[in-house]
Amino acid sequence: MARLRTLRRQRDLDRVFQHGRWRRTDTVAVGVRHRSDDEPTRPAFVAGRQIGTAVRRNRARRRLREAYRLLADQVQPGADVVLVARERTGSADFRDLQAEIAQALRAEGLLPEKAEDAGVGQ
Repeated sequence: MARLRTLRRQRDLDRVFQHGRWRRTDTVAVGVRHRSDDEPTRPAFVAGRQIGTAVRRNRARRRLREAYRLLADQVQPGADVVLVARERTGSADFRDLQAEIAQALRAEGLLPEKAEDAGVGQ
């Protein structure tokens, strides 16, 4: 699989935080801002200091990145997505984390129905 093209510029992240639609659960917050182009969807993975030490923040980001990566082939183009770690991101069951991300992306029209089943267990 090719490397993910992620959001790099602060202004792109700010646009999602200010104008995106948000879905929040106990383990992850997912913000989506639809663009008017056919470029691939660009994700960003964020873990603030409230998560804990650098080790806990890095683990939370790695888990978010892997959960998204397993779904990335099915994600529709034309959006910017920010996945924000919550306190339970590092300790939650990985399948639950992936299912919550898939549900949020599906609600925004970025995933077809039943897309979470494709990457579970790999």
